[in-house]
Amino acid sequence: MMHFFNEYPIIKWILVGFGILYLLDKYGIFSPVDNLINLFGRYKFKSTSHLNDPKLKEVIDYFNKKQFSNVEQSVKSMSASQRSFAFESLGQYGETKITDEWINKEPNTDLPKLIKGYQFIHKAWEIRGRGTIDTVSNEKQVAFKKQLKKAEEVLISVRTNSFYKVNSVACLLTIYKALDANREYVHQLFEDAVKTAPDDAELHKTYMAFVSPKWGATVEEYENYLNRINDWSPFIQQLLLAQYYFDLNYFHDYQDEEGKIANLMAEVKATPIDNANLHRYELYKVLYWTATNLEMNEFKLYYKQMALPYLQD
Repeated sequence: MMHFFNEYPIIKWILVGFGILYLLDKYGIFSPVDNLINLFGRYKFKSTSHLNDPKLKEVIDYFNKKQFSNVEQSVKSMSASQRSFAFESLGQYGETKITDEWINKEPNTDLPKLIKGYQFIHKAWEIRGRGTIDTVSNEKQVAFKKQLKKAEEVLISVRTNSFYKVNSVACLLTIYKALDANREYVHQLFEDAVKTAPDDAELHKTYMAFVSPKWGATVEEYENYLNRINDWSPFIQQLLLAQYYFDLNYFHDYQDEEGKIANLMAEVKATPIDNANLHRYELYKVLYWTATNLEMNEFKLYYKQMALPYLQD
């Protein structure tokens, strides 16, 4: 072997280089392969949180012009669904330095802290991408979790009686699905919040992810939550079932031999959803993905159109 390396020294140095790159990636220092993938935009977001909605775009404009009182007045006047998308929009499009300025100016105000949390979470997912764990490098994992820890630090400072407490809990659920946490504590966070907002779609969506085995939860946690599905509103039931069937197909190759997914898609298509309920776009997005995976072409075309402009695919 040494004779081979002496004869072809370039091979030795190539192997040494690969060894160094492996160690750099393993310990989250640098991932050249991941950065190469990034050149092709793999980690770019495909969603538009403001939905081209005038009210959501207005609150972004208020924020970036530092009209903080207008931001708060606008956000407080929104429905729970609109408020969730407003926070996502500020997380995606708000200037982080403006959030810092607001926090420094009003350190006892919860709203800028919450916006900061959404911004950290958005940045975390922008870094990580939306692929399964096997497609994410160690470097990306380290950076992803670092951003989530920053979000946690700011969100736990939001007061327990805050007007935005449910949104804060939903953010923490998003964080704790990816970080080590006391699971009983997190379950209780949800239980306390859902008592005051039983039909909050953001809260249910994030808790569903927290109890999902794909994020490290036990099957028992998952089943305990799904067994309560009849406790929630018809829309929440549809939202949870859509995610459940997507996961069942994606991770377990469920092919809908019994027609349950097709029935859900037909039911949602036939059921009017209030235009004020912006989380319908989340529902349409997941159904579009499932229809695509199962080659249900009629539903695929329908739900792709319905998910616009939220989903850019």
